[in-house]
Amino acid sequence: MKFLPVWIFSCFFLTACVGDRSDLELFVTTTKAQHVAHIPPLKAPPKFEHFAYQAQLMRSPFVPPSRELTEEVLGQRTDCLQPDLKRHKGKLETYALDNLKMRGTLSEANLIWALIETSDGSVYRMGNGDYLGLYQGRITKVTPQNVEIIELIPDGSGCWSERTSSMELTGE
Repeated sequence: MKFLPVWIFSCFFLTACVGDRSDLELFVTTTKAQHVAHIPPLKAPPKFEHFAYQAQLMRSPFVPPSRELTEEVLGQRTDCLQPDLKRHKGKLETYALDNLKMRGTLSEANLIWALIETSDGSVYRMGNGDYLGLYQGRITKVTPQNVEIIELIPDGSGCWSERTSSMELTGE
């Protein structure tokens, strides 16, 4: 019964909207006739100048270099520290270390594994000797509080240098 006054009130306003609209239609037509929009003409397009492409034999800059080309450049020098480029990469080697978090540990007898969470929420069990990160990061030590990692960083001349990193246990 509470809706009855609201219903009667809305019907009254709807009937008030119906009526003679001839004055409104006359105003719209006269306004459209008097006010013509002036659109300036378009500028002439610039003259086309042909450019002769001279780099057909080089790699296209719009295509990333193939893995084989990258490995050739990296493997040219053998008298210094080099990563094993033929090694099969693990799932966590596609993530930067900043995108990985240590969430806990598992242990059995003398073995201890770290639980590493990726940015997409997946959790992996990693132990000594496992690889993670973008720079050939190898886990050297797992403790209940952190994971120690040695990464191989390219120096630009074909050699690599070792860098130690660590990942602390986060309780977020």
